[in-house]
Amino acid sequence: MLRELMNSDVAASAPTLPASPGVGGGDILSLGASVIIIVAIIVLLGWLYSRSRFMSGGANDVINVVATRALGPKERLMVVEVADQQLLVGMTATGVQTLHVLDKPVQVSQNEAPRGGFAGRLRAAYQEIAK
Repeated sequence: MLRELMNSDVAASAPTLPASPGVGGGDILSLGASVIIIVAIIVLLGWLYSRSRFMSGGANDVINVVATRALGPKERLMVVEVADQQLLVGMTATGVQTLHVLDKPVQVSQNEAPRGGFAGRLRAAYQEIAK
């Protein structure tokens, strides 16, 4: 009898938790959409950061790329100007090598149409705005 009385007191004094609904499909869809949006924002910010580094070059740079020509997917020739001297440089995926020191500097006309497709035209437009 004492046991029954104690069990009834314990059962009566124990708090009951409210029944919580389970995780539904809408919750999972919302979570997935949130993750996709956050990853897309991170990728977009990384892309913008990498593009801003290439466009930040100006007239105050010590090293200027005068001309470039792609030879393959990872190989290119570049005419680089450093300290009033122009160098022909070969660039590959594994390294950079000076091929020739130019005696006569290469002159690139400003009126020439920009090459390189959209990137060249965008760079030329950016330079026009900066003037």
